[in-house]
Amino acid sequence: MATTMTPLQPGTEAAAQAAAFAIFGSDIPPIGPEDYSGSWRTTLHVIAEEWVGEGRFEQHAARTATALNELFATQERYGVGSPEALAGGSALQPLIDRCRHFGITTADLTRHGARFPES
Repeated sequence: MATTMTPLQPGTEAAAQAAAFAIFGSDIPPIGPEDYSGSWRTTLHVIAEEWVGEGRFEQHAARTATALNELFATQERYGVGSPEALAGGSALQPLIDRCRHFGITTADLTRHGARFPES
């Protein structure tokens, strides 16, 4: 018996759930039944509000700033194109992507201790 796969369509429930996990990863806070209408599409804003209320935006900015500083130190030690620096950059990418989703800016990262190299 043949099985067919239907691709996720934008705006579907499955796409909304995938977006929630892509944006928030494993940091999705517990959602009370009063906040969950049975739809991920209407729950995404509730998750974002929980993040703000719990200070997770600030925690993420601080964690990303620390990871950036570690990457810059690795680049200084081994060189920008070194395997170590490339691996560090790959590991940092999900943190940077999440910063973009949340609107965390370079100024926010600097406020949390990121030391960007002089150009």
